[in-house]
Amino acid sequence: MKQLSKHYDVIVVGSGHAGSEAALASARAGCSTLVITPNMDRIGYMPCNPSIGGPAKSHIVAEIDALGGAMARVADLTAMQVRRLNTSKGPAVQAVRAQCDKSLYAMLMKEQLELQDNLDLIQDSASGLILDNVSASGPTTVAGVITAIAGPIPAQCVIVTAGTFLRAKMISGESSSSGGRAGDSADATLTGSLLDLGIKLRRFKTGTPPRIDSRTIETGEAEVQPGDDTPLWLSRDGELGRIYPVVLPPAPNGPFAYPERRGGRLQVPCFQTHTSEEAHQIIRDNLHRAPMYNGSIEGTGPRYCPSIEDKVGRFADKSSHPIFIEPEGWRSHEVYIQGLSTSLPPDVQQAILPSISGLRDARITRYGYAVEYDAVDPTELTHALESTRVSGLFLAGQINGTSGYEEAGGQGIVAGINAAARIRGLPPLQLRREESYIGVMIDDLVTLAFEEPYRMLTSRAEYRLLLRTDTADQRMNPHAADYDVTSEQRQQEIDQEQRLMDAMMSQLATVWLGDNPRHAAALGGEGLEPARRSMTGLDLARRPGVELTSVLRALTHLSLWNNEIPSERMARRTEIAIRYGAFIDKEQREAERQLAAQEQVIPPGLDFASVVGLRVEAAQRLNERPPFTIAQARRTPGVTPSDIGALLVHLRRTSSRQQPVAS
Repeated sequence: MKQLSKHYDVIVVGSGHAGSEAALASARAGCSTLVITPNMDRIGYMPCNPSIGGPAKSHIVAEIDALGGAMARVADLTAMQVRRLNTSKGPAVQAVRAQCDKSLYAMLMKEQLELQDNLDLIQDSASGLILDNVSASGPTTVAGVITAIAGPIPAQCVIVTAGTFLRAKMISGESSSSGGRAGDSADATLTGSLLDLGIKLRRFKTGTPPRIDSRTIETGEAEVQPGDDTPLWLSRDGELGRIYPVVLPPAPNGPFAYPERRGGRLQVPCFQTHTSEEAHQIIRDNLHRAPMYNGSIEGTGPRYCPSIEDKVGRFADKSSHPIFIEPEGWRSHEVYIQGLSTSLPPDVQQAILPSISGLRDARITRYGYAVEYDAVDPTELTHALESTRVSGLFLAGQINGTSGYEEAGGQGIVAGINAAARIRGLPPLQLRREESYIGVMIDDLVTLAFEEPYRMLTSRAEYRLLLRTDTADQRMNPHAADYDVTSEQRQQEIDQEQRLMDAMMSQLATVWLGDNPRHAAALGGEGLEPARRSMTGLDLARRPGVELTSVLRALTHLSLWNNEIPSERMARRTEIAIRYGAFIDKEQREAERQLAAQEQVIPPGLDFASVVGLRVEAAQRLNERPPFTIAQARRTPGVTPSDIGALLVHLRRTSSRQQPVAS
């Protein structure tokens, strides 16, 4: 890391999961980048559950990894337990989740930033933005950042990733204090800068559960949840055997003192228990002291991660809710109590635990609390995550109203790539819904008016079979090459893998098997049912429960397959492509049809207020800046997919001939 420069291409404000990925992406693309963080020891910090991945989230992580990001690799390095989720469902929604060492994760993420060329770090706080052309005609342009210590630092682009720190307030029972998380102060000055620009803000809420001493848990009263025996990785490097997990000597005593080797790595168990009716009654008796219910909290909380008092209030018919006991680090005795997020007073938190099996004698080390904070209305942004009011100003992460490390990282890497693209004179990266979960998320954020923190769900994606985690490399590789954010070697490896898959499936389609003793013996030797009719190797591989490697070994015995048996990773990917091929092709055709519709030209002079079914807000926004094509209309902030549907219906009804296609 070189001496602080006087001028940077890109300044990133904040160093959480969005800020880290934004800074790394900008620097990888060749732009001089500065990260301004109020605490160098909080880079990549996990203030809530120290886990990465899960349903929809591991899909985002795979796309971050495919664009050269660090989140997946650091999670693989620091994982204490790894599990595959949704195993009873299809491959489109299966997910990997890693429980990480939170201190080690932050340490290694900081190391990633320190080792990155073109990237500087400084411990300081941003107090305002430097702007050009504020009162003149034309758009206002960002020109740098004003900091509390170093003063003004000029830059061509600024990425704000302030997380939950804008006018943040921590609340626990009757007490409250300024801060975006325990141990860190709030940022009041940056909020003023954004308001001065006319940027709309909202008030949201998040929360965290109490932490307890693992040595005071009765694990015999809880259900053990071990890690998977199958090797699981979030990153491409991990799958290729290029990651060597960092394991610290475990803290003595307690349930995590003796890790076991599972799936090629040392892992510790997690535990599951449940709340009780007694616990619920304690909560009901104290709802008048709950900030959510007595008016102390005004912000809207996340629908998919409610507090325990919210769950008890909303689901009065349920006698229990699941609780997960998860470690926070190899060298720590503290555990995270997932499912018990709360801002109830400390005495109530302590009173709840004895009524929960396994936690009857648990000792709290840190009390749970809620955080209320300002978030930007993301419909103020373009699909590139650039402000519509200030050119060169990008926003990413929880400041845009999302929840979760993965959602923040996905926005961060897009903002970093696009800030660098602006400086290099390249068109912005605008990921589409049919090509990435990150694209779905950003499209939702900039077009839909969410009244609560946004969480990515697989159900939000229309083309889930196309957006599987195993296809992330192929989907993102062209973008990674266009914006120079991954190495040429990696790009070539991914292209070679795709050629290998295509060749494998083409050859299997030419291999024929029949109902004869020789073929039956070879198939039976691999535990496969004989061919009752003439069929191709591709037909055989489509059978439910059939493993491709078994098919290829049988064909090798018959001298019908002379190529090398692929790795387990490549075999699994090819199996999915073969087994779900018809459904994948159908989704691909639908995605292409939707994409073609986006190129339809909108007649000049169309009054969007006359379009039946178009919301008033959408009509106003489209009339302000009339788009030339459906694609441009889709990228207009505040315009939803249903608005586009109404517009397409209008164009079909009013057009007496087919619309020309835009060049």
